[in-house]
Amino acid sequence: MQTYDLIIVGGGAAGMLCAIEAKKLAMNKVLLIEKDNELGGALSLGNYNISNELKITGKYYKKYLIEEFEKFDIETKLNTMVLKIEEDNSVLCTSPANGVEKIKGKKIILANGAKEGSRKAVNMVGSRCSGIYTVGMAKKIFSMDMIPGRKILIDGSDTLYMIEKELKRSNIDVVGIISNTEDIETYGLTKDIYVNYEIKNIEGKGRVESVIIGKEDEEVQIECDTVLFARPQLSDGLVAMRSGIKLNPKTTGPQVNEDYMTSKENVYACGNGIYIHNYIEEIEKECSELIYKICR
Repeated sequence: MQTYDLIIVGGGAAGMLCAIEAKKLAMNKVLLIEKDNELGGALSLGNYNISNELKITGKYYKKYLIEEFEKFDIETKLNTMVLKIEEDNSVLCTSPANGVEKIKGKKIILANGAKEGSRKAVNMVGSRCSGIYTVGMAKKIFSMDMIPGRKILIDGSDTLYMIEKELKRSNIDVVGIISNTEDIETYGLTKDIYVNYEIKNIEGKGRVESVIIGKEDEEVQIECDTVLFARPQLSDGLVAMRSGIKLNPKTTGPQVNEDYMTSKENVYACGNGIYIHNYIEEIEKECSELIYKICR
């Protein structure tokens, strides 16, 4: 079994930053494991500002970060899914190239990032028709020079900033936004805000045709061909859960102490994997602090 001084799970911003900082502090054998076929994570589709200090998009920051990453001798496994961390802190993972394998890490960092709440997660009802997406999926569709739909109803507004440019550029008709408050940023996409309404039913044969929303005894039927969920992002605690690591019920990610250590000895976590950060500077600071604590 191969052994590394540090194994990092996740090749997004937090994972790459941790790897870079570890090499700067002369940690020798560092391995970064990423489930996708390229590094970058959520940065890859981020054409919106991620900085509190400068105007920097996720895509621009990814380019800069990969240039920094490539300056160091950091071993990387792409297309590799981490299944769990076992009792002896060996990482069980699988890939098309190597099948199932175990890799030992003296220290391990979970940098899994965030995930979106799915239709199932928000307990949605209705027909099993196409045209029901999260904002993240809509961004992937836009990146393929396609559009998710022509008449879109949006449920929530937390992640609307991620796609407002694409919606405007594609001249998509946003027929309404369902929100629990009137005080939301609509980016000029629509004037129809349905405050405190809930989706009662999604109707359609093959494709979404209409949505019935309700509030108390009132029901409204809205014609549309697409429903987008713009709900808050959640920390991805799947690997931690499989590994028997204690989760934070408020964030759904692994719970950490002041040293960023999880409930499993020598297994740490950082970035959006422990809570959703507002700006990239927060993640940069956190990763720097974590690697310093590990190396001291």
